[in-house]
Formats: sequence, structure tokens, C-alpha cells
Amino acid sequence: MISFVKSIIVNYSDDKQLYKSLRQILGKYPNNIDLYKIALTQRSDIIYDKNQHHRTNERMEYLGDAIVGSIVAEYLFTQFPNKQEGFLTKMRAKIVSRKSLNSLSQQSGLMKLITKHQSRNKRAKGAAGNIFEAIHGAMLLDFGYEITKKIFINQFLKFIDIDKLVEEEVDYKSKILEWGQKHRTKLAFECYEESNIPCANRFRAILFDGDTILGEGYGASKKEAEQAASKQVLFSGKIDMNFIII
Repeated sequence: MISFVKSIIVNYSDDKQLYKSLRQILGKYPNNIDLYKIALTQRSDIIYDKNQHHRTNERMEYLGDAIVGSIVAEYLFTQFPNKQEGFLTKMRAKIVSRKSLNSLSQQSGLMKLITKHQSRNKRAKGAAGNIFEAIHGAMLLDFGYEITKKIFINQFLKFIDIDKLVEEEVDYKSKILEWGQKHRTKLAFECYEESNIPCANRFRAILFDGDTILGEGYGASKKEAEQAASKQVLFSGKIDMNFIII
């Protein structure tokens, strides 16, 4: 619940709209609004503080980059206690990639806060990830690490399909070929492009063990179809599931 003092500050501030927009995105009102104004200020929109020092979000980006990486690393370490370092590193890289942070900035509404700059700053859309990092730098200075972590997990992580990322990280074809090598089976794929099915999944892959069909899968490419066929076989109950470590 917002305090009476905070209510007065918000409702009578020249930054009333920014306060409310940040509250909607972060789930919490800022304490120091100036930190967020700096975080939203790009190189082409320099502002000056009371000492006439110019301020942009570059330093905030630097801080936010480290904080987001730490939060994601800790989150994955906790959520996947049985996964090895390689898996955790690859998952973190996907979540903190420029593409992912750009998407989070767009989906959460952070980019709407700098709409007024976009007419003269054509890089605004491409800088979405920078804004995301800078805002987290501002949050760290404003709230501290634990609250910043909570906001990231509750307000931003919901836009990422973790299960989908995990599935993408598993190379099912390599797993099934490894199984075949271990059991000395003659596994082979046959792929076909079929014109009578939707273009999105026009490739069909059949996985053979000698002359025996083990399974099949569809995809938008031969690679995707082979992955789908491998996954289908791995989880079909036809092989020892204790072999599968993902």
C-alpha cells in the first residue's frame, strides 16, 4: 500500500506520469525518480544534473548488465539443482542475450517510456535492451539487490517461456545417436518434403533402426523434423529413459 507521504510526492510531482508508469511496470513506486530519468536517457538525449554534469544511461547500463546477469545466474542455479555448469551457462546466455532483453523491454512497456525520443533517435528500438539494463541499474541503486531481484523475477521473467528455452537447449538428435552408438544399433534418418501439409511443418523425418521404424517427426526444416523424430523416440518408452539426461 502506498504511504500518505509517497502519495503526496507522486500526485504533486512534475514527474507524476513517470512515477505511475514505473509503478505499473515494476509493481513498485521509485524512491529516487532521478535515477530512472537517467536510465531512460540515451546518448543522443543528454541531460545535466544540478552540478551541470552530463548524464546518460551508459553507466547505468554497465551496472544493470552485471546485475541482470547475476540475478539470472542465481535463479537458474536454484531452479535447476541437477543441471551441470554447461547447461546453466547456455541458458543464462539465452535469457540475457540482446534479442531477449530487447523483447523484455518491449513486452514490459519500458520502451513506451522513451517514445518522446524516438522521433529524433532512430536507434531507440534497437536500444531496448540497453534501456532494460539501465533500469535495473537504477533499481539496484534505488532498492538494493534483493528487491531488484524480486522485481525481475515477478515482473519481467514472466515474459520468458523457460520450459521452451530448456527444450530448445536439448539436442535430441545427438542424444538418440549417442544411445544408438552405445547399443550398437544402425540408426538412420530419412527426410521428405511433403507438399500436402502446412508449410510450417512440411518436412517429415523418419528414424530407422535398420529396417525398423522407431518414430517420426515434422518440422519447418529437415533439422527440426529430425529433432522432433528423435524426441518422439526418446520419450516413447521404446528405450531406457535412464539414459536420457537433459
